Amino acid sequence: MAKVIICIATCNRPQGLMRTLESIAALDTRHEVEVVVGDNDAERQEGLVALDRIAKAGYRWPIMGMPVRQRGIPHVRNALTEVALAREGVTHVAMLDDDEAASPRWIDSLVEAAEKWRADVVGGAVLREMDREVDEWAARHPLLQPKSRGASGPVDLIDSTANVLIAARTLRGMGPRPFDERMALTGGSDKQLFTAMKRAGHRFAWSEEAVVTELIPASRVTAKWLLMRGYRVGMTDMIVLRTQHGPLRAAASEAPRIVGGFIVGGLGAVATLDRGKRVERLGKLYRAAGKIAGLTGIHYEEYRKVHGA
Repeated sequence: MAKVIICIATCNRPQGLMRTLESIAALDTRHEVEVVVGDNDAERQEGLVALDRIAKAGYRWPIMGMPVRQRGIPHVRNALTEVALAREGVTHVAMLDDDEAASPRWIDSLVEAAEKWRADVVGGAVLREMDREVDEWAARHPLLQPKSRGASGPVDLIDSTANVLIAARTLRGMGPRPFDERMALTGGSDKQLFTAMKRAGHRFAWSEEAVVTELIPASRVTAKWLLMRGYRVGMTDMIVLRTQHGPLRAAASEAPRIVGGFIVGGLGAVATLDRGKRVERLGKLYRAAGKIAGLTGIHYEEYRKVHGA
């Protein structure tokens, strides 16, 4: 039996956090579970208020919350990691976001995948749920589609903590503050960590059965947000490459993709009257521009703004 500490970073999304905690309370699991929440809202701390309310009502699992005053996702993840790894007997640390709800067998599916494929890190599928009806052009955009690999099994890399299980021994081996705090508001510190784990020889696997559902707010279903998300992903991917391999090697390896992104994105957008296709193709151009930004040290801080409630 595993002992899993479930870590949740939250900021200004008390409704989302309540939905997340309620889904964890409904887990169908044979493993020992504890929950730790890090609230990055230094002023209102609405997440801690919501946690206190649900704990007083009689929560199923041991649960604790803590404020993390320094703003930024990696600061919260590092604080959560420190607390989780200090738990006696911990075997795994799981993470999901405060806009996600776990399916009943989420934890067991992750642990089973880790055992079956002897994986140090296991990621799982993410379904998408819109908080209101959206236009058809937006509904078919790749960034709003389910995150799926089609089958469970070993994979080359996991790139997100939105649905992940990490062996405690592996996380300890990455140092006391494994998430890169220089990426506080840009995003990408999770991919940075997992890329470093890969270079250290750790194994990765994927579980299609370990499902969580992300609630997408209307503020993220706009052409501007979709384009800037592509820009941000391109930027942080380049930051990871630059950190791991150096700027010259990163630039050389990504140059063909950058040029292709500008050509395909620019010409492709002009060549269609379909709004959805135009936004999708422009996204390639924005992603290429983001890679240039990441290479030259320009940082777009996407996570200064919190979406959802």
